[in-house]
Amino acid sequence: MRGEVTAVRILPMSDKIEGFRGLSIQDVQSIYFLDKLPNGKGRFPYRSSGLNTPPGTIVLFQFQARIIATGVLVRDERFEKPRNGHSGVLHFEPDSFRTFEPVDVEQMRKAWPRFRGFGHVKQSLNPGLYPAFKRRLKKVRTPAS
Repeated sequence: MRGEVTAVRILPMSDKIEGFRGLSIQDVQSIYFLDKLPNGKGRFPYRSSGLNTPPGTIVLFQFQARIIATGVLVRDERFEKPRNGHSGVLHFEPDSFRTFEPVDVEQMRKAWPRFRGFGHVKQSLNPGLYPAFKRRLKKVRTPAS
């Protein structure tokens, strides 16, 4: 990703839906963010609602009350009629996905002191504080080329 970060959003992912059910954080990181999503042209289907945010937004993926990956949003494609149980698909830059040691609430507050906590609601964060978050990440992994 190039340039200034203009938006940062948290996207909660449920471990109760098909595809993620029964998987550990490490499984989701390896299977989805380092393999399926980059090799699937960065397409992340969603069941009910996407993200109302501009292209270039840094998306922090939340799973089991941790941030486990990031990606750069290209666009949100909403379907007129559901397809295979999905209302749309988020398109990401395929090579933008990163995984790292999971980040908990306390670690989030080191970068964003006013961070409220995790939930099932999509959140916006101050993009000016993203570099502080990024510097704290450990064991960052990228998709294989």
